[in-house]
Amino acid sequence: MLTRPWSAIVRVPTAEGDAWFKENARASAFEPALTELLSRRRPDSLPELIAWEGPRVLTRDAGPRLRNVLDAGGTRPSWEELLPLCAELQIDFMDLVDEALALGTPDDRPELLPERYALLGGDRSEPVRVAAERLAGSVPLTVAHMEAHDGNIFVRGGRAVFIDWAEAVVTHPFVGPLLALRSATERLDYEPGSPEVEHLRDLYLEPFTTFASLAELRELFTAGYLLFPISRADVWRRTLEGQPQEVLEDLGDPINGWLEILGELVDGTTTLGGA
Repeated sequence: MLTRPWSAIVRVPTAEGDAWFKENARASAFEPALTELLSRRRPDSLPELIAWEGPRVLTRDAGPRLRNVLDAGGTRPSWEELLPLCAELQIDFMDLVDEALALGTPDDRPELLPERYALLGGDRSEPVRVAAERLAGSVPLTVAHMEAHDGNIFVRGGRAVFIDWAEAVVTHPFVGPLLALRSATERLDYEPGSPEVEHLRDLYLEPFTTFASLAELRELFTAGYLLFPISRADVWRRTLEGQPQEVLEDLGDPINGWLEILGELVDGTTTLGGA
C-alpha cells in the first residue's frame, strides 16, 4: 500500500487481472465521482471503473505508465499526439462543467485566481490581474486535469489513458497544460522557449482554432500559463491543510515553490516548457 497525505493506493490482484483501490483525502474526495462522469464521455481515455463510493474507487489496471513505455524505447503515443489529445478532451468536457462543480470539483475560474493569489501571499498582483482579465470569457471553461505528465498517463491497447483526476479543477483550458508541456519538453530534450517547444504549444492549440485564430490563442495561452502556478499552489494548500509542519518540509514547501515559479514566468527567467 502507498499512503500519502492526499490518498492511499493498493494493488488488488483479481482473476481478471490487477485492479487498483484508491481512497482520497477530504480535499480530493470528489475524484471518484468526477472520474465516473468523465469516463462516460471519454471511456477510451479514462480509467475503467469497477466500483466507487464517496472518496473510494476501484479501477481496472490501465496498462504501463507512459514514462516506462518511453524509457523502454517505445515511441507511441508520442507527445506530438498527446498534446492535441489533451486539447480534444478539454473541448469534450466543456459541457460537463456544471456537473463537475456539483460533484465538488474545485472552481478555479480565471476571475477567482487573483484574489486566491493574494491570499496565498503572492506579490505579482498586477500581471496576475491582467492575465485573468484576458482569459475571462475568451474560451469556454472546462475540466482540466492539471497533472497530465508522463507519470499520470498510461498506455492501454496503444492508447493514452489519463489517470488521477484528484487535482482536476474547473477552469479555462489554457490554465491546465503546463505540466504536459514541461513533460514533453523534457522528454524530447528541447530547450525551453525554443521554436520546437512553440511548435508543441501550437499542436495543443490547433483544436481550439474553432474558437479563435491561432495568433489570439497564443496570447491567451501565455495568460493561462502564468495562472497555472496559482491553481497548483492552492491545491497544495487544500491538500496539506492541517498536516504537521514536517510533512510540508518533507514535500519541499510546494506552495511557495509554485509562487516562485509564477514570479519567474513574470520576470522571464523561466520560459515556455521550463516551468
